[in-house]
Amino acid sequence: MRPKSSTPASSRESVTILRDQVIRALADGVDKRSLVLHLTARDDSALKRHPDIAISEIEFKDGETHFMGIRVEKAEVSQLQQVEA
Repeated sequence: MRPKSSTPASSRESVTILRDQVIRALADGVDKRSLVLHLTARDDSALKRHPDIAISEIEFKDGETHFMGIRVEKAEVSQLQQVEA
């Protein structure tokens, strides 16, 4: 869901963009269970260190990471994806 650009976004920018997409999707009434946040290793690391991300927004349980209640998976491209719940 991230718009393409000619220059890659920094990790910090990527995390901010993805967070905004999550907020927008949830505001539109999308069920958290139908969303998966795919993150590159770089963005996954940045998410955990980003100064604007509250500790309460990240949860680790049962071997999974959740951001704002949305399951996080490592991937080659960072993006928010809606899947069947």
